[in-house]
Amino acid sequence: MKTIFLSLFICILFLSCEKSSVSEGSAYSEAVYSVEFTGKWKAPEFGVPSGVHFTTILGMIHNSQTYQWKEGELASWGVERIAESGNTGPMVIEIDSIVALGKAISYVVINAPTPTGSNKTNIYCNSNYSYISFETMLAPTPDWFTGINSFNLYANNKWITDTTVNLYSYDAGTETGDAFGYNNPETNLKENVHKLTPTKATVLANGNSTLAPIASVRFIKK
Repeated sequence: MKTIFLSLFICILFLSCEKSSVSEGSAYSEAVYSVEFTGKWKAPEFGVPSGVHFTTILGMIHNSQTYQWKEGELASWGVERIAESGNTGPMVIEIDSIVALGKAISYVVINAPTPTGSNKTNIYCNSNYSYISFETMLAPTPDWFTGINSFNLYANNKWITDTTVNLYSYDAGTETGDAFGYNNPETNLKENVHKLTPTKATVLANGNSTLAPIASVRFIKK
């Protein structure tokens, strides 16, 4: 009889510990971050046209069920308008719709820095909405942009404390041309968003065999 009671006690203790472990691993958590965008658009790493600038950096805090833009997928109307002209209006509407569906909780807005300058903002996120995405136009170009897609600040049930991510140049796949400027013809058939290469963006590559990061973003947990 003692053996039976002992076995039951051990079983209950094991189940209790297992439940506690799962609960702790999935506990709700919140965090505030400083997000600093730094431009790296300078010669000789890149071609630098007259009037070079980033546009307002716009994005969102969201969950894993959505995204703002994705390599290998067609650009949305909002992504296209930012990439071609820096117009953030359509993207605001798209983010509002994503928030209404419960897949995002807030905007991310950073004032555009100079091509080699920095600007920052603070963001709030939680363990249910721990992903960040944003986009900014590389201006003046056909439809080239940079940004970050669905970067998770809450990995393995832990908040990232301090990290810097390099940002590369992308083609929205909506206009053609390898020249700095805004007046470029639309593609006959839209292409998927893809990373730029020196052979497809010779003016930006400036004779280099690879395209370096054109910006970076640093996340510091407060």
